Amino acid sequence: MTLPSHADVASRDVRLRLEAGRAAVEVAPGVGGRLSALEVDGWDLLRRHGWTDREWGAFVMAPWVGRLRLGRVAWAGRTWQMPPDEGPHAIHGTLLNTAFTVAEMSDTRIRLEAGLGPAWPFAGRVVHTVELTPRHLRLRLELHADSEPMPGILGWHPWFHRRASRLDAPEQQTGEAVVAIHPAYRVELDAHGLPTGAMGPPPESPRDDVLVDLAGPPVVRWPGGPTLSLHAPGAQAWIAYTAHPDGVCVEPVTGLPDGLNGGLLGEPPVAHPRRPLTAAFEVAWA
Repeated sequence: MTLPSHADVASRDVRLRLEAGRAAVEVAPGVGGRLSALEVDGWDLLRRHGWTDREWGAFVMAPWVGRLRLGRVAWAGRTWQMPPDEGPHAIHGTLLNTAFTVAEMSDTRIRLEAGLGPAWPFAGRVVHTVELTPRHLRLRLELHADSEPMPGILGWHPWFHRRASRLDAPEQQTGEAVVAIHPAYRVELDAHGLPTGAMGPPPESPRDDVLVDLAGPPVVRWPGGPTLSLHAPGAQAWIAYTAHPDGVCVEPVTGLPDGLNGGLLGEPPVAHPRRPLTAAFEVAWA
């Protein structure tokens, strides 16, 4: 297969489609290398649009996840300032709107790459691999350091429809999505959604929570429609968000919000030259 050029895929409107059996995925290289659609057995499962780019698809979070307090990164005796794009804080890393290049593509697999942007003080890149089978969606992230070590936390932020619709009859919808997730603890957050340094008991039903020590894989189930099982063996936490009227999010992350500055889980993971940080996320259906 001939690879599209960077100019061909940099537009926000480009969608590259993978198909396997009765499943399909669309990828938007020009909008953060995110998944822009997930279709399973005729059901449309991912939000394709949002008021902002934080509210649709399944986007990559790197080199940090969630909020970064006051946009500051303090590591190895040095401090840097990231753009404060969420009030006084920075949110979801540097790749939300970055145009990725396509390094490899087939009918069922695509590998995307992007630099970390001018605001990030370390030279490096992210590789995002998307692979589809008839029963699984498999995602992999790699954070590569070019010349010196750097801290990094990785994750995905999928926006599932609150009610899934049939692709051939959009008026036919499921019941509201049910998120089944069973943690041992909830990370206590302050009014800005940042960890306080304490943990508490898990919520009866997650609304906007950072959850740790899960008893098993999270499940998203649509009554009258499909059920997804979510697997991320390297995740240190999951963020569950169900407060949006049109979507629910279940996000695997390799560290906590503001985790680049240490905290409950200790010092952040470090990517070294020729030794990247990695994360994996698998979505499975019956």
